[in-house]
Amino acid sequence: MTTSENLTKRPTSSSAPPNKRVCTSPRTTSRPSRSIQSIIHLPGDAVWALPKQALREYFLSLQEYARSPYPLHPALPSPITPSDPALPVDVPPLLLLPLEIRELIYTYLLPAPCNPIRGPHPRQLQTHILLTQPIPPSLLLLNHQIRSEALPILYGCPTQIVHITINYNLWTHKTMRSDLILSSALTSSIKHLHLSIHLGSEKRATKPGEVEADARITEIKKGIKKVGKWLSGADVQSLRISWQEPPQTYTWEQKKDVLDGMRVLRAVKVDAGEINWGLNWNKGRKYRFEIEYLKELERARQDNAIAKSYEHVNIEG
Repeated sequence: MTTSENLTKRPTSSSAPPNKRVCTSPRTTSRPSRSIQSIIHLPGDAVWALPKQALREYFLSLQEYARSPYPLHPALPSPITPSDPALPVDVPPLLLLPLEIRELIYTYLLPAPCNPIRGPHPRQLQTHILLTQPIPPSLLLLNHQIRSEALPILYGCPTQIVHITINYNLWTHKTMRSDLILSSALTSSIKHLHLSIHLGSEKRATKPGEVEADARITEIKKGIKKVGKWLSGADVQSLRISWQEPPQTYTWEQKKDVLDGMRVLRAVKVDAGEINWGLNWNKGRKYRFEIEYLKELERARQDNAIAKSYEHVNIEG
Protein backbone atom coordinates (compact mmCIF):
# COMPACT_ATOMS: atom_id res chain seq x y z
CA MET A 1 0.00 0.00 0.00
CA THR A 2 1.37 3.33 -1.08
CA THR A 3 1.64 6.43 0.98
CA SER A 4 -0.97 8.25 -1.09
CA GLU A 5 -3.43 5.41 -0.51
CA ASN A 6 -2.89 5.63 3.25
CA LEU A 7 -3.56 9.35 3.19
CA THR A 8 -6.78 8.98 1.25
CA LYS A 9 -8.12 6.30 3.59
CA ARG A 10 -7.21 8.20 6.77
CA PRO A 11 -10.28 9.69 8.53
CA THR A 12 -10.62 13.43 8.18
CA SER A 13 -11.24 13.86 11.89
CA SER A 14 -7.80 12.55 12.76
CA SER A 15 -6.26 15.86 11.69
CA ALA A 16 -7.71 17.52 14.80
CA PRO A 17 -6.17 16.90 18.20
CA PRO A 18 -8.05 14.27 20.23
CA ASN A 19 -8.76 16.68 23.11
CA LYS A 20 -10.08 19.53 20.94
CA ARG A 21 -13.84 19.82 20.45
CA VAL A 22 -14.98 20.01 16.87
CA CYS A 23 -17.74 22.57 16.16
CA THR A 24 -20.33 21.23 13.82
CA SER A 25 -23.04 23.20 12.09
CA PRO A 26 -26.41 23.18 13.85
CA ARG A 27 -28.77 20.55 12.59
CA THR A 28 -32.12 21.62 11.35
CA THR A 29 -35.06 19.71 12.71
CA SER A 30 -38.18 18.90 10.81
CA ARG A 31 -40.36 19.43 13.91
CA PRO A 32 -42.81 22.33 13.26
CA SER A 33 -42.43 25.30 15.59
CA ARG A 34 -45.29 26.30 17.90
CA SER A 35 -47.36 29.40 17.26
CA ILE A 36 -47.05 32.39 19.54
CA GLN A 37 -50.57 31.89 20.85
CA SER A 38 -49.97 28.27 21.74
CA ILE A 39 -46.79 29.26 23.61
CA ILE A 40 -48.60 32.01 25.52
CA HIS A 41 -51.44 29.69 26.55
CA LEU A 42 -49.21 26.87 27.75
CA PRO A 43 -50.27 25.73 31.23
CA GLY A 44 -47.77 26.14 34.04
CA ASP A 45 -47.32 22.39 34.50
CA ALA A 46 -46.55 21.97 30.81
CA VAL A 47 -43.90 24.70 30.95
CA TRP A 48 -42.09 22.98 33.82
CA ALA A 49 -42.12 19.71 31.83
CA LEU A 50 -40.48 21.21 28.72
CA PRO A 51 -36.90 20.23 27.86
CA LYS A 52 -34.21 22.91 27.81
CA GLN A 53 -34.00 22.97 24.03
CA ALA A 54 -37.74 23.64 23.72
CA LEU A 55 -37.52 26.37 26.36
CA ARG A 56 -34.78 28.10 24.36
CA GLU A 57 -36.78 27.87 21.15
CA TYR A 58 -39.93 29.25 22.79
CA PHE A 59 -37.98 32.09 24.38
CA LEU A 60 -36.42 33.08 21.06
CA SER A 61 -39.82 32.96 19.37
CA LEU A 62 -41.35 35.22 22.03
CA GLN A 63 -38.36 37.55 21.85
CA GLU A 64 -38.71 37.87 18.09
CA TYR A 65 -42.44 38.55 18.43
CA ALA A 66 -41.83 41.20 21.10
CA ARG A 67 -39.41 43.04 18.80
CA SER A 68 -41.73 43.00 15.80
CA PRO A 69 -45.29 42.11 16.85
CA TYR A 70 -47.84 41.07 14.27
CA PRO A 71 -51.58 40.23 14.41
CA LEU A 72 -52.29 36.85 15.92
CA HIS A 73 -54.83 34.43 14.54
CA PRO A 74 -57.69 33.24 16.77
CA ALA A 75 -56.27 30.89 19.32
CA LEU A 76 -57.07 27.24 18.88
CA PRO A 77 -57.75 25.10 21.95
CA SER A 78 -54.47 23.71 23.23
CA PRO A 79 -54.26 19.93 23.13
CA ILE A 80 -52.85 20.00 26.66
CA THR A 81 -55.84 21.88 28.04
CA PRO A 82 -58.70 19.53 28.95
CA SER A 83 -61.74 20.07 26.79
CA ASP A 84 -64.19 19.07 29.52
CA PRO A 85 -66.40 21.99 30.63
CA ALA A 86 -65.68 23.35 34.08
CA LEU A 87 -68.02 22.29 36.81
CA PRO A 88 -70.45 25.02 37.95
CA VAL A 89 -69.39 26.81 41.12
CA ASP A 90 -71.78 26.58 44.04
CA VAL A 91 -73.25 30.07 44.48
CA PRO A 92 -75.71 30.86 47.29
CA PRO A 93 -79.20 31.52 45.90
CA LEU A 94 -79.15 34.96 47.53
CA LEU A 95 -76.25 36.08 45.34
CA LEU A 96 -78.12 35.06 42.19
CA LEU A 97 -80.63 37.85 42.82
CA PRO A 98 -80.04 41.41 41.56
CA LEU A 99 -78.17 43.72 43.92
CA GLU A 100 -81.21 45.97 44.44
CA ILE A 101 -83.29 43.03 45.66
CA ARG A 102 -80.48 41.83 47.93
CA GLU A 103 -80.24 45.29 49.51
CA LEU A 104 -83.99 45.25 50.19
CA ILE A 105 -83.61 41.85 51.85
CA TYR A 106 -80.82 43.17 54.08
CA THR A 107 -83.03 46.08 55.09
CA TYR A 108 -86.00 43.85 55.93
CA LEU A 109 -83.79 41.65 58.12
CA LEU A 110 -83.32 44.54 60.56
CA PRO A 111 -85.86 44.55 63.41
CA ALA A 112 -87.99 47.57 64.19
CA PRO A 113 -86.21 50.46 65.97
CA CYS A 114 -86.32 50.21 69.76
CA ASN A 115 -84.54 51.58 72.80
CA PRO A 116 -80.76 51.46 72.40
CA ILE A 117 -79.52 47.89 72.80
CA ARG A 118 -76.01 47.05 73.90
CA GLY A 119 -73.81 46.28 70.92
CA PRO A 120 -70.13 45.42 70.49
CA HIS A 121 -67.41 46.93 72.65
CA PRO A 122 -64.58 48.07 70.36
CA ARG A 123 -61.09 48.15 71.75
CA GLN A 124 -60.61 51.62 70.25
CA LEU A 125 -63.39 52.98 72.49
CA GLN A 126 -63.78 52.69 76.25
CA THR A 127 -67.49 51.85 76.40
CA HIS A 128 -69.91 49.67 74.51
CA ILE A 129 -71.76 51.11 71.57
CA LEU A 130 -75.55 50.91 71.59
CA LEU A 131 -77.70 50.17 68.54
CA THR A 132 -81.33 51.09 67.94
CA GLN A 133 -81.63 48.01 65.71
CA PRO A 134 -79.70 44.86 66.71
CA ILE A 135 -77.87 43.33 63.78
CA PRO A 136 -78.25 39.59 63.02
CA PRO A 137 -74.65 38.31 63.21
CA SER A 138 -75.44 35.17 61.20
CA LEU A 139 -75.98 37.30 58.08
CA LEU A 140 -72.50 38.81 58.30
CA LEU A 141 -70.92 35.36 58.67
CA LEU A 142 -72.26 33.90 55.41
CA ASN A 143 -69.46 35.08 53.10
CA HIS A 144 -67.34 38.13 52.32
CA GLN A 145 -69.55 39.44 49.51
CA ILE A 146 -72.73 39.44 51.59
CA ARG A 147 -70.86 41.04 54.48
CA SER A 148 -69.50 43.86 52.29
CA GLU A 149 -72.96 44.48 50.81
CA ALA A 150 -74.87 44.32 54.09
CA LEU A 151 -72.59 46.39 56.34
CA PRO A 152 -73.44 49.81 54.80
CA ILE A 153 -77.16 49.03 55.12
CA LEU A 154 -77.16 47.46 58.58
CA TYR A 155 -75.00 50.17 60.15
CA GLY A 156 -75.86 53.11 57.90
CA CYS A 157 -79.62 53.06 57.36
CA PRO A 158 -81.50 56.14 58.69
CA THR A 159 -83.18 54.15 61.46
CA GLN A 160 -79.91 52.71 62.79
CA ILE A 161 -78.52 55.21 65.32
CA VAL A 162 -75.24 54.30 67.00
CA HIS A 163 -75.07 55.55 70.60
CA ILE A 164 -71.68 56.27 72.16
CA THR A 165 -71.16 57.57 75.71
CA ILE A 166 -68.01 59.43 76.72
CA ASN A 167 -67.61 59.23 80.48
CA TYR A 168 -65.19 61.20 82.62
CA ASN A 169 -64.59 58.22 84.94
CA LEU A 170 -61.07 57.09 84.09
CA TRP A 171 -61.23 53.96 86.26
CA THR A 172 -64.41 52.81 84.56
CA HIS A 173 -62.76 53.30 81.18
CA LYS A 174 -59.76 51.15 82.07
CA THR A 175 -61.86 48.32 83.48
CA MET A 176 -64.29 48.28 80.53
CA ARG A 177 -61.74 47.98 77.74
CA SER A 178 -62.22 45.18 75.23
CA ASP A 179 -60.02 43.26 72.79
CA LEU A 180 -62.55 43.54 69.95
CA ILE A 181 -61.32 45.64 67.02
CA LEU A 182 -64.04 46.59 64.56
CA SER A 183 -62.94 46.77 60.95
CA SER A 184 -62.70 50.01 59.01
CA ALA A 185 -65.40 48.67 56.66
CA LEU A 186 -67.82 48.61 59.59
CA THR A 187 -66.92 51.99 61.09
CA SER A 188 -67.04 53.69 57.69
CA SER A 189 -70.64 52.44 57.31
CA ILE A 190 -71.87 54.39 60.36
CA LYS A 191 -73.87 57.46 59.30
CA HIS A 192 -76.10 58.37 62.26
CA LEU A 193 -74.55 58.98 65.67
CA HIS A 194 -75.78 59.93 69.13
CA LEU A 195 -72.91 61.13 71.30
CA SER A 196 -73.49 61.54 75.06
CA ILE A 197 -71.05 63.55 77.18
CA HIS A 198 -71.12 62.65 80.86
CA LEU A 199 -69.23 65.03 83.16
CA GLY A 200 -70.92 63.99 86.39
CA SER A 201 -74.30 63.95 88.09
CA GLU A 202 -73.61 65.51 91.50
CA LYS A 203 -75.86 68.11 92.99
CA ARG A 204 -74.74 71.68 93.55
CA ALA A 205 -73.67 71.08 97.16
CA THR A 206 -71.39 68.19 96.17
CA LYS A 207 -70.13 69.43 92.81
CA PRO A 208 -66.44 68.72 92.05
CA GLY A 209 -63.72 71.22 92.81
CA GLU A 210 -61.71 73.09 90.23
CA VAL A 211 -58.93 70.49 89.96
CA GLU A 212 -61.36 67.59 89.66
CA ALA A 213 -63.49 69.49 87.14
CA ASP A 214 -60.45 70.20 84.94
CA ALA A 215 -59.40 66.54 85.12
CA ARG A 216 -62.85 65.48 83.92
CA ILE A 217 -62.65 67.87 80.98
CA THR A 218 -59.28 66.39 80.03
CA GLU A 219 -60.68 62.83 80.02
CA ILE A 220 -63.71 63.87 77.98
CA LYS A 221 -61.45 65.47 75.36
CA LYS A 222 -59.45 62.23 75.13
CA GLY A 223 -62.65 60.27 74.63
CA ILE A 224 -63.85 62.60 71.86
CA LYS A 225 -60.48 62.29 70.16
CA LYS A 226 -60.78 58.48 70.26
CA VAL A 227 -64.25 58.63 68.73
CA GLY A 228 -63.02 60.94 65.97
CA LYS A 229 -60.15 58.59 65.19
CA TRP A 230 -62.46 55.56 65.28
CA LEU A 231 -64.87 57.18 62.81
CA SER A 232 -62.21 58.78 60.63
CA GLY A 233 -63.52 57.06 57.50
CA ALA A 234 -67.24 57.51 58.21
CA ASP A 235 -69.53 59.87 56.33
CA VAL A 236 -71.58 61.00 59.34
CA GLN A 237 -74.91 62.37 58.18
CA SER A 238 -76.52 63.19 61.54
CA LEU A 239 -75.01 63.83 64.97
CA ARG A 240 -77.09 64.29 68.11
CA ILE A 241 -75.25 65.55 71.19
CA SER A 242 -76.47 64.94 74.74
CA TRP A 243 -74.78 66.62 77.70
CA GLN A 244 -74.78 65.95 81.43
CA GLU A 245 -72.84 67.94 84.08
CA PRO A 246 -73.09 69.08 87.69
CA PRO A 247 -74.74 72.49 88.11
CA GLN A 248 -72.61 75.65 88.01
CA THR A 249 -69.36 73.78 87.35
CA TYR A 250 -68.35 74.38 83.75
CA THR A 251 -68.39 77.73 82.00
CA TRP A 252 -69.58 78.15 78.45
CA GLU A 253 -65.98 78.58 77.26
CA GLN A 254 -65.08 75.18 78.71
CA LYS A 255 -68.11 73.58 77.10
CA LYS A 256 -67.34 75.22 73.78
CA ASP A 257 -63.78 73.89 73.95
CA VAL A 258 -65.14 70.36 74.35
CA LEU A 259 -67.71 70.76 71.57
CA ASP A 260 -65.10 72.04 69.13
CA GLY A 261 -63.39 68.65 69.36
CA MET A 262 -66.39 67.15 67.53
CA ARG A 263 -65.67 69.14 64.39
CA VAL A 264 -63.49 66.25 63.25
CA LEU A 265 -66.65 64.15 62.75
CA ARG A 266 -67.80 66.59 60.02
CA ALA A 267 -71.47 65.67 60.43
CA VAL A 268 -73.90 67.01 57.85
CA LYS A 269 -76.52 67.78 60.51
CA VAL A 270 -75.94 68.43 64.21
CA ASP A 271 -78.71 68.88 66.77
CA ALA A 272 -79.17 68.72 70.53
CA GLY A 273 -80.29 65.69 72.46
CA GLU A 274 -80.96 65.72 76.19
CA ILE A 275 -79.08 68.63 77.78
CA ASN A 276 -78.72 68.33 81.58
CA TRP A 277 -81.82 66.13 81.86
CA GLY A 278 -83.87 68.92 80.32
CA LEU A 279 -83.70 70.98 83.53
CA ASN A 280 -83.71 74.76 83.49
CA TRP A 281 -80.59 75.33 85.58
CA ASN A 282 -77.27 76.40 84.08
CA LYS A 283 -79.19 79.01 82.11
CA GLY A 284 -77.15 81.96 83.39
CA ARG A 285 -74.64 83.88 81.35
CA LYS A 286 -71.58 82.15 82.79
CA TYR A 287 -72.70 78.50 82.91
CA ARG A 288 -75.11 78.53 79.97
CA PHE A 289 -75.25 75.90 77.22
CA GLU A 290 -75.87 77.53 73.85
CA ILE A 291 -77.69 74.96 71.76
CA GLU A 292 -77.51 77.23 68.72
CA TYR A 293 -73.73 76.80 68.69
CA LEU A 294 -74.12 73.16 67.66
CA LYS A 295 -74.92 74.32 64.13
CA GLU A 296 -71.35 75.63 63.91
CA LEU A 297 -70.16 72.02 64.05
CA GLU A 298 -71.94 71.09 60.81
CA ARG A 299 -69.91 70.30 57.74
CA ALA A 300 -71.27 73.13 55.61
CA ARG A 301 -70.52 75.72 58.31
CA GLN A 302 -66.96 74.44 58.60
CA ASP A 303 -66.44 74.55 54.84
CA ASN A 304 -67.81 78.08 54.66
CA ALA A 305 -65.54 79.20 57.49
CA ILE A 306 -62.51 77.70 55.74
CA ALA A 307 -63.46 79.35 52.44
CA LYS A 308 -63.84 82.73 54.14
CA SER A 309 -60.47 82.38 55.84
CA TYR A 310 -58.84 81.65 52.46
CA GLU A 311 -60.51 84.69 50.92
CA HIS A 312 -59.31 86.84 53.82
CA VAL A 313 -55.74 85.59 53.38
CA ASN A 314 -55.84 86.25 49.62
CA ILE A 315 -57.13 89.78 50.15
CA GLU A 316 -54.40 90.55 52.67
CA GLY A 317 -51.78 88.98 50.41
